[in-house]
Amino acid sequence: MDQVRFCLVRLDDRLLHGQVVVNWVRSLWPQRIAIVAEDHTGSLEGRAILYAVAPEGVRLWVGSVAEAPEALLRGDTPPATTVVLLPSPTVVTALYDAGVRYAALNLGCLGQASGRVRVAPQISLSPEEAEALQYLASLGVVVTAQALPGDAPIALDALVRRLARSRGRSVSA
Repeated sequence: MDQVRFCLVRLDDRLLHGQVVVNWVRSLWPQRIAIVAEDHTGSLEGRAILYAVAPEGVRLWVGSVAEAPEALLRGDTPPATTVVLLPSPTVVTALYDAGVRYAALNLGCLGQASGRVRVAPQISLSPEEAEALQYLASLGVVVTAQALPGDAPIALDALVRRLARSRGRSVSA
């Protein structure tokens, strides 16, 4: 299957928040925001919050990885007009492996957590997460970190080198 060009595919553990609504949506003008997050699909409270903060005039879809291929690839909104938000590297790779073969991945925010090292202003990665992102890159996905539309993108290999240096190891990017 060929890769699909979405308006934006963004890994951001905060999902839908001010930075996305104010900056990315105003810059890209999508018709739809799709949130693929297993922990929000069954929670009425979680879904209600997402719908409450969704920008006016932009449709919102919230669903699971299993539901995403149908909704994103065969739905009534073209992928090129859809922003896809994903909460973790696990979901990012699961979505790709489920058949949603996106061409590019934007790393927005992954906060500090046990086992993670800060590799960019809003990006902290564990070696396992870096490996998952490298897997996607090996399949042809362009992976870059970019907090805001006007920021210069940072290539994945630079992030992986920073992670390796901080852990005192050499790594191939």
